[in-house]
Amino acid sequence: MGESFVIGMDLGGTNLRVAAVGADGGVAELFREQTLAREGPEPVIERIVSALARVSASVTASGGFVRGVVLGAPGVISSRDGTVVASPNLPGWRDVPLRDRVAAAIGLPVLLENDANAAAFGEYWRGAGAGCESMVLLTLGTGVGGGLVLGGELWRGADGMAGEIGHMTVEPGGRTCRCGNAGCLETYASATGIADRYRELSGVEEAVSAEEIHRRAHEGDANARQSYREAGRSLGLAFASLVNLLNPERIIVGGGVLPAWDFFMPAAEHEMRRRAFAAPAARVRLAPAALGDLAGVTGAAGLLWRQLAPDGKTNN
Repeated sequence: MGESFVIGMDLGGTNLRVAAVGADGGVAELFREQTLAREGPEPVIERIVSALARVSASVTASGGFVRGVVLGAPGVISSRDGTVVASPNLPGWRDVPLRDRVAAAIGLPVLLENDANAAAFGEYWRGAGAGCESMVLLTLGTGVGGGLVLGGELWRGADGMAGEIGHMTVEPGGRTCRCGNAGCLETYASATGIADRYRELSGVEEAVSAEEIHRRAHEGDANARQSYREAGRSLGLAFASLVNLLNPERIIVGGGVLPAWDFFMPAAEHEMRRRAFAAPAARVRLAPAALGDLAGVTGAAGLLWRQLAPDGKTNN
């Protein structure tokens, strides 16, 4: 029998990634395409099944063996039931039995996990969290995801729904979030939130991408830089609460906003140190994510590799 792999999937509001991942965390096969989430659950599930079948066939053709599949999906996820309970970034997804739908279609063992949890485990296993036992990951993209590793274990909470850091309230009475609350971190520190704030400051009505705002910030655009500073302040409020509550070794930031680190992180660190208790704030290390857009697929696969390991632990 050839080398064994676990297939990890990272389903985002914008992109879908599927990869075959070895026991050492190495990615052997990778497939990417647009999610086209606006089309609703059924077409997206069809694309997921097609992508999984394609990667699985590639592994088999190379003499490999697929041990199972782990799906990382955004939103409120019930890992126990295998259901996407709700997902603000996936229109129409409510109580979707994604795990069972995919398992029936591909004939392989399937697990379902929150995408940010999977990314957090990926950074812990093979990324910027390697070597530590307590860390928090925030992913700044279309929304703001979060994942917690405490005592070397992914922390899911009583109902498997822990880590929704993007929905911490940082501005009571602030902007309305897609979750229905007001003032959530996601509405200020996500790529979407930063773009919304840039349009407010600059008075433009047309859509401006995160990449364009980043470019303008580099060129000295005052409104672009202000948008990032304000996002950083909101992040710092969240960091301070996380530091005081969890006393983590590291807070790791990833996602599409990461290239603008130098524009938002100084404000975030300043706000955190101003508000958090001095000792845990001095101890915590703020670090950029190391795995890029492979964190989700790597961590998803790593969660199953941990279950398959004889001692129940992956090497870290």
